[in-house]
Amino acid sequence: IYSMTAIAVDRYMAIIYPLKPRLSGKATTGVIICIWSLAIVLAFPLCYFSTTQTLPRRTLCYVAWPRMAQDPLMYHIIVAALVYVLPLVVMGITYTIVGLTLWGGEIPGDSSDNYHGQLRAKRKVSMLA
Repeated sequence: IYSMTAIAVDRYMAIIYPLKPRLSGKATTGVIICIWSLAIVLAFPLCYFSTTQTLPRRTLCYVAWPRMAQDPLMYHIIVAALVYVLPLVVMGITYTIVGLTLWGGEIPGDSSDNYHGQLRAKRKVSMLA
């Protein structure tokens, strides 16, 4: 989801600020490292507190939180906010601004009979970006 959010922000920057330089290779590597680091940090508590219990005919794997009454709820709220709500808001805002800019904008220059063809071409190119 963070990769999709990074793509949304990159498309936003490319369309809203087309003359600004794109991210360098080092900056892109830094973004990828941050995405993977955040994913590892969010998954770490589950790995750390997971345990197994062997019963007579099966083995159970479960998460043994230190404070069972509070920890699971707080962890799930934080993960839902960081993995679902925040990326959804960022992608929603960036794609809304991009959509309004592309569909509401005028093609610069003289308006001709080929206006609708130019508009379709502009929208097609923006969807491929």
